[in-house]
Amino acid sequence: MDMAFITQARDIQRNLHSLLHRAKEDESQFLYGLQQAAWNIDRVINTYEEVLQRDANEDESYRPSLKEV
Repeated sequence: MDMAFITQARDIQRNLHSLLHRAKEDESQFLYGLQQAAWNIDRVINTYEEVLQRDANEDESYRPSLKEV
């Protein structure tokens, strides 16, 4: 059975933050790249959780307003 998306993303987030902490302690040259990856996975999880929250609490589907390009 496949793992749920959010469960897998949170596992990655937890491991990535652990690796980031280690890179900070070791003053690793990979610190910048790991920080960027941590910010990105945090944004993915925050967006996913926001969507779940909206789905649970709003009666209508979210439709973004049209923007003139």
